[in-house]
Amino acid sequence: MKGTARGRAVLSEKAFTFAHGVDPSTGDVTDVRSDIRGYNVKGVVLFYPFGKGSTTSSAWFLETVRRGNHPAAIVTEGVDLSAVIGSVMAGVIYRKQVPVISGIPRSSYSSIKQGEEVSADGGSGEVERTT
Repeated sequence: MKGTARGRAVLSEKAFTFAHGVDPSTGDVTDVRSDIRGYNVKGVVLFYPFGKGSTTSSAWFLETVRRGNHPAAIVTEGVDLSAVIGSVMAGVIYRKQVPVISGIPRSSYSSIKQGEEVSADGGSGEVERTT
């Protein structure tokens, strides 16, 4: 999904889901199996290898957007259709842009550390450290 965003990097090494994994009212990661449980996704550039669960995740993602607690951008190694659908719907319904960049191997961002400021460009697929 096109668009640009900047934010603090939150990196997960595990599959991720918004459905029952993020509290839309706060943006807190609540999934007990997540390695980023306790982190907050509001305004961050969220990295994870691939999505998990059903397409219900796109509805949870959209509710997170509606409440203003969504990530600034999402970067994944595999395509997470739930994130893509949620991003498209956020643009259509709420006119909010949340870039989703897929197909980025983890090795491409291995030098980025948790909490570093990064920029993400959904048009070019580029992700880079800004600090």
